[in-house]
Amino acid sequence: MKKIFLITGIFVILLASCRKAAYMPYHSSDNIYFDFDPATSDRDSIVYTFAYTPGKELDTVWLPVRISGNRIDSPRTYKVAVTDSGTTAKPGVHYAALQPQYAMPAHEGYSVFPVVIYNTDTLLTTRSVALNLHLAPTGSLGTAFSSLIKARIIISNKLEKPYWWNMWLGGYYSQVKHELFLISVGVLDLSTDGLDAPKNLYYVGKLNSFLANPFTWINNNPDKHYVLELRPDGNYDFYNENTPNHRILYKKDPSAGKFFFIDENGANVI
Repeated sequence: MKKIFLITGIFVILLASCRKAAYMPYHSSDNIYFDFDPATSDRDSIVYTFAYTPGKELDTVWLPVRISGNRIDSPRTYKVAVTDSGTTAKPGVHYAALQPQYAMPAHEGYSVFPVVIYNTDTLLTTRSVALNLHLAPTGSLGTAFSSLIKARIIISNKLEKPYWWNMWLGGYYSQVKHELFLISVGVLDLSTDGLDAPKNLYYVGKLNSFLANPFTWINNNPDKHYVLELRPDGNYDFYNENTPNHRILYKKDPSAGKFFFIDENGANVI
């Protein structure tokens, strides 16, 4: 009988303890951290190239942040600052200055903030720049998770040879020809599936028609805002009106008796 009373007493004590724990309020400080999706980016980095959108002069990269702690019924602020170490991007040239602070909406534990980046530096076609950021504490949100408060944006205007290139466009590759493909064809990728051959050859035909007579393409696509501007030497500069500093030379080859676009190595685009 004593054993029964003892077991019952222990059960009552444990039950009371569980109920007390269930109603125990959250007392830890609230913190903010970067919440990157590993499926779409590295752990703390985003790589952005303007090369897939020729003519685009600026864009916005949205960085995700999340809080650990309570959601409250009023907005809270957090701060994002540029990390000098490792940052090669220049304000006003590669990105717009950050705001003094950003808001986490009321009742929310997740938000995104904008970083406006620019495509005005012509050197981005040959190199990339880095913008390193870090979260800084404010009166309402801390940054206790030191391994999750850093972010890095890589900005460039470079293209890399895609896996399907040789199958449909042959062994010659240049960044300029790749850019002209994107401009004239209007798709990012071709497949390597033989069943897609009619479609892919149609796209190759569009590129070849453009290379043979870009004046006709410009006249037929005024909404793309590309021009061929005559130079004093009798050759032409091809560029988008939105990014006039980024130009591709369209030059006459006397030996062939016709004009060619000139790639980054000084060779004719064929």
